[in-house]
Amino acid sequence: MRFIIEIELKNQYLPLDYRPSVISLFKHSLTVYDEGKHFSAYYEIGKDKPFTFAADIPGSKFTKEKIVVPIRKINITFSTGDICTGIVFFNALSMQKNKPYLLAYENEMIVKNITIEKEVVITTNDIDIIFKAPLCVREHNRENNSDIYYSYEREGFYLALNKILKFQIANSNSLDPSIIEGFSITPVQCKKTVVRHHLQFLEVTVGAFSLTGNIELLSYLYTNGMGSRTSAGFGMFEIMRKGTL
Repeated sequence: MRFIIEIELKNQYLPLDYRPSVISLFKHSLTVYDEGKHFSAYYEIGKDKPFTFAADIPGSKFTKEKIVVPIRKINITFSTGDICTGIVFFNALSMQKNKPYLLAYENEMIVKNITIEKEVVITTNDIDIIFKAPLCVREHNRENNSDIYYSYEREGFYLALNKILKFQIANSNSLDPSIIEGFSITPVQCKKTVVRHHLQFLEVTVGAFSLTGNIELLSYLYTNGMGSRTSAGFGMFEIMRKGTL
């Protein structure tokens, strides 16, 4: 299930670290919807979050301190392969229509409309994609509680991504571990970039790739996101028609 949340801003300023604000809106929506009974299913510590999102901020300008959004509108695309999760978030966010939600810089987010988006049905084991939200690949070291983030050009990227995909498959409770056999990801037109998230600067990848793999696996990644921190606004992609990249 995939839907677009159209949001209006009170003024034209957003923090560079805007993803936590979107997550905060999600949490608030779940807290007040249906007496809050769905909140712990997604935001209790250790809970799996089978969804991803991407924010489109048209006409924006990035400064060292903030994002300037002259038209004062952003669109958030929410995607999940779990229909129950989709219904819960759709209903919870729908209840927030026309209710201001406070942001930094004396700004407010106001949900104006939510529309269902038609999903692409994957029918081949070879697809071209472009990321709507950066691909985040994180390797965590438990011994010293540190993280390494890999863009596609960093040595170890493919090995780290493979480990993350195995983890995603294991957490899906629906995919067989062997489904990853034959999976490959090939850069087409992409680049490394650095984004700010929770006061950290993360090395990530944006742009286009070709994916080859089991159709069920590709469909899972398309609907739930690919890589690390998918529920925090990373790893969502769109499927492109062959020959358009």
